[in-house]
Amino acid sequence: MEWQELNSDKTVMVHVDSDELTWTKASQATKGGVWRKMLERKGAEVARATTIVRFDPHQEFPRHTHHGGEEFIVVAGTWHDDYGAFPAYSYVRNYIGSSHTPKIKEDGCTILVKLRQMSKTREEPETSSWSLPALVDLKMGKERDVQKFPLFSSPLERTYALYFPKGTMDKILPIPPHGLEMFLLAGCIKSELGKATSRIHTKWSWSRFPNDTAAPQKLFISTDHEDGAYAWIKEGHLDSDEVGV
Repeated sequence: MEWQELNSDKTVMVHVDSDELTWTKASQATKGGVWRKMLERKGAEVARATTIVRFDPHQEFPRHTHHGGEEFIVVAGTWHDDYGAFPAYSYVRNYIGSSHTPKIKEDGCTILVKLRQMSKTREEPETSSWSLPALVDLKMGKERDVQKFPLFSSPLERTYALYFPKGTMDKILPIPPHGLEMFLLAGCIKSELGKATSRIHTKWSWSRFPNDTAAPQKLFISTDHEDGAYAWIKEGHLDSDEVGV
């Protein structure tokens, strides 16, 4: 693969609707049934990247080492590797130097994965994982306010999930200093950061909101979707000391 820079300037706001992207085959797949949609990329085959990757049933990926770290969230199916089995809405962090051999079983698997975006200055365990509630449980729950589910946190970054129930109107999501990324796991939202930046976020869309000021900015979130909206958030990291390329 040739060197590529796609949405790689972390100081620029960006929104990608993955429905508008085409699945391309991953060349490393041993059985040919691994596909990806590139959201953000800087590099060649080795790259700092944010990607949606789909594994067809009964697929394998060669054993590899994460020289810049790997984090991913399972958005469909079940992930299987040396570290265990991780169903939908599992969040996994494999630190710099970790290695594994993904072996996907009969239900296939789709993940959002971020590569080479960890830092050597804040050492982590070889692998860590968290489980988020299923969407059906959130929809049927009695809680009518926005729910927050903390995941990983360090001085360099924070990750968590938010569930916005149907009928949420103009809920403020603060964009902290050093910005925020949002990936929509399910549902649909409208976001507004001033009248000039109103957007519709559909399932599996990805957005980056930089903030180079010392004060949080206000992102207003609304949804009237039947499923509400389920979002994975990563914040405070866009100026962190990461491995990169």
